[in-house]
Amino acid sequence: MKKIAFIKFSIYVTSVMFITILSSCNTKQEKQVGKNIQKPNIVLISIDDLGWADIAGNGSDLHETPRIDLLESQSLKFTEAYAAASVCTPTRASLMTGKYPARINMTIWSEWAINPQFDMPLLPPDVIGDLPLKENTLAEILKKKGYLTAHVGKWHLGDSNHSPEYHGFDINIGGSHWGCPATFFYPYRGEIYNTERQITGFEADANGDYFTEREGEYLTDRLTDEAIKIMEGTKNKPFFLNLAYYSVHTPIEGKPETVKYFEEKIKPEMHHKNANYAAMVSSVDENIGRVMDKIEQLGISDNTVVIFISDNGGFTGQWNNEVVTNNFPLRSGKGSLYEGGVKIPMLIRYPGITTPGSKTSNVVSTIDILPTIKDIVNIKETDKETVIDGVSLFNVMKNPAMEVDREYVFWHYPHYYYPITSPVSSVRNKDWKLLQYYEDDRIELYNLKDDPSEKNNLSEKMPEKAKELLKVLDNWKIEVKAQVPTINTNYK
Repeated sequence: MKKIAFIKFSIYVTSVMFITILSSCNTKQEKQVGKNIQKPNIVLISIDDLGWADIAGNGSDLHETPRIDLLESQSLKFTEAYAAASVCTPTRASLMTGKYPARINMTIWSEWAINPQFDMPLLPPDVIGDLPLKENTLAEILKKKGYLTAHVGKWHLGDSNHSPEYHGFDINIGGSHWGCPATFFYPYRGEIYNTERQITGFEADANGDYFTEREGEYLTDRLTDEAIKIMEGTKNKPFFLNLAYYSVHTPIEGKPETVKYFEEKIKPEMHHKNANYAAMVSSVDENIGRVMDKIEQLGISDNTVVIFISDNGGFTGQWNNEVVTNNFPLRSGKGSLYEGGVKIPMLIRYPGITTPGSKTSNVVSTIDILPTIKDIVNIKETDKETVIDGVSLFNVMKNPAMEVDREYVFWHYPHYYYPITSPVSSVRNKDWKLLQYYEDDRIELYNLKDDPSEKNNLSEKMPEKAKELLKVLDNWKIEVKAQVPTINTNYK
């Protein structure tokens, strides 16, 4: 009997020890992943017209971006990231829907969709400037999962009947059909591009409390003020903050004291020589720092995903008789489908998931943001009637060496952006990129690994490769029902 009792006691002790060890392992595992158990906050920061080469980390020789550089050191950097379009509205539509702009027939900024251009050799197709209400947007998806959804800054996806509030956002501050302010200084009112406009929506904060506008304040600073108030007022509810700065779009206006600093820094051999633009980049950088500091102060850094992007390449035209920016070593700029028009900076920071200072050379696009966020939040259900063109980058966030399961990335711009480009479509496949121009049926083929500046057109030397990619591009246009320009018989 004593022997049986001893055996029972031994079994009991062993069981208790096993349960204790198992409990300890579970507790340790919970600690390791606990910061990601709750639904993470999502902060999507988009900069308007910021070129790939406009930040110090990509080689700018004038601009100073210490806070973006710091964010880069904490993030996964996408070295081959692209906007879905070479102008703003279509790219912003891709962010909200995960679709190519051509699929939803939004291929130019909203004002020109309403008033198209009819004085060129080709007539533009009939496109739309309002994001259709039937689209299932990123904000709507997250709102259904209990998120507070807030838009701050540039919207540019339609009229008042298609504003952020109609597309799933609980809060809209500063977002309207306008693509840029008349001025970046309070009261943000005046005439620009032959239209009188004002950026509004600052009447109350996230709690409905009214306050007095500040004379002389700078719009980039004010948008950050509003974003911070929203983050402070979420009351432990997960939030999606779509922080879309109007900078560094025209009008090119920096803070006077910052402009003076960069004027004294410019040297003849520099690629970047616009002190006002450099000052605008500096203000954006400063305010990204303010956002990141607030996230840290609120104690939510470990459970907040920060995504940093631009909506297209840098604007290489002039403002006040001065070239705005230079996308060197990339060719051309905003409006063009050359690298300078569509390649953008892109960072994703998610502590515990992304490795600080890591990089990936996967070719990615702004169409990938929506499916990536769905995976981050663990949203599995899909709308059978909704086609998503983007692919999730969540596995790449965890392992930058992993390859994205996709062969091609496409662009379609059936419009003029004079004098930068005529109507054109494009496709990239690994190192290869093909452009198809509609005005003269010109085909251009480049190997971006050997020729990142797109100087050597290989279409005649490699006709079979050009033919292969052209067929892929033509099939894609049929699949998404891309609208193409037509001959203008009245053009002289």
